[in-house]
Amino acid sequence: MKKSIVMLGIGTLILSLIAFYNGYPLVVSDTGMYILSGFESFVPFDRPVAYGLFIRHISLATTAWTVILFQNFITAFVMLEFLKLFYGAKKNFPQIYCLTMFVLAMFTGIAWYSNQLMADFLAPITILSLYVLLKENSMGIFSKIFMISIIIFSMVAHFSHMIIGTILISIVTISWFFSKQIQAELSIRKIVIVASIAFSGWIILPAINYAVEKSFVLSKGSHVFLMAHLNDAGILKKFLDENCSSSEYKNCKLCTYKDSLPIDLAEFMWSSGVVENTGGWENSKEEYDKIINATLKSPRFLALNIYRSATYGLIQLTRNEIGYNLTPYTQGSAPFEHISERLPYELNQYLNSKQNKWKGLGLNFVTLNTINQIILLLSVFIGLWLFLSPIKSQIDTQTKLFLVFAFLAIVINSFFTAGLNAPCERFQARVVWLFPLAISLVLSINYQTIIRFLKTKTNK
Repeated sequence: MKKSIVMLGIGTLILSLIAFYNGYPLVVSDTGMYILSGFESFVPFDRPVAYGLFIRHISLATTAWTVILFQNFITAFVMLEFLKLFYGAKKNFPQIYCLTMFVLAMFTGIAWYSNQLMADFLAPITILSLYVLLKENSMGIFSKIFMISIIIFSMVAHFSHMIIGTILISIVTISWFFSKQIQAELSIRKIVIVASIAFSGWIILPAINYAVEKSFVLSKGSHVFLMAHLNDAGILKKFLDENCSSSEYKNCKLCTYKDSLPIDLAEFMWSSGVVENTGGWENSKEEYDKIINATLKSPRFLALNIYRSATYGLIQLTRNEIGYNLTPYTQGSAPFEHISERLPYELNQYLNSKQNKWKGLGLNFVTLNTINQIILLLSVFIGLWLFLSPIKSQIDTQTKLFLVFAFLAIVINSFFTAGLNAPCERFQARVVWLFPLAISLVLSINYQTIIRFLKTKTNK
């Protein structure tokens, strides 16, 4: 127990080095709305309120440092329990854990997300936590309760986490009935329990919204995101061109913009004025839902949407750059305004951070992204070799199972974040480091088997 506490402390400190290097917790454009919604206790149209409430209470309405320290503690805890599954019995486990945390923090995106005032750090945590609960056999009761709490919090903090977690655990459940190997590794009882925890988010999130605003809904603004996706994919323009002359859509406000629609998702929602001038986030719902439903009912538009979403998913798989949106947010930006209002005594520290000082030139991601891309490419080549060569049958089941689990999670993340929105580096870089982690587990645990296999091939 004492050893675990020390390791957690070291893991948290290693991850926090990024925030210390920056001089303040990292912020993104969404940070401002999270702070505002949490401190004023309202459900935003474009996101859940849970993470905003998390910032409000963990910060003690005083400092953002406690928020990212706790986020890093959560990340360090989940990584500790995860690595215990593979190395827990080894005498040098503390060294393995600390080295793994250091390498991940220095050469992947893990710490660049866990040090952001943003819910994205929970995406890979959701994936790892689900896997740990599926596989663990000796976790203490308090650790298990904390892990379950992390999963539920992850699910209600961001819609994408709930979708990824739900689909992932559904695939595991279905696969159990068709794979004897999975049946040997996982009990159906444990799968049902973990699935129940994952699915609970679909009830808990509306319940939180009801507690805050007396409205039992999952999302107040999903229609705007879906419409923005249709516009980004070119489907909205095609639909309006074909239907605006009909009597059914003659009063459609979007028809006014059919020849001047913005070119991407973010511009449609935030800066073009289209949403604002067609009813805003609240009053556009009836018109937007009508068009969205019409495209879903039309086989032609539905097929086009599926094709574009699949294409977006493939594009998203290549968008793994770390540092997206980590630009300066000075006076006039949402993060600045709400930090200056809610955490005023930290404003100078915030403005003097590398992210904000000297126009953000203190943060440069070129070298990190070069290293990250090399690691990812090597991991892909090694993964292909492992599964296309005869050695596949000699790799131990546990590491092979996590490799498949991590790969599925990354693909699900890619297709459902980009497929419902548009390709964006932010969504993929937050989880893609799980694949090199999985590859490193396979290599380190099966290195003797791999060496014997290579020697046999060489002798032949």
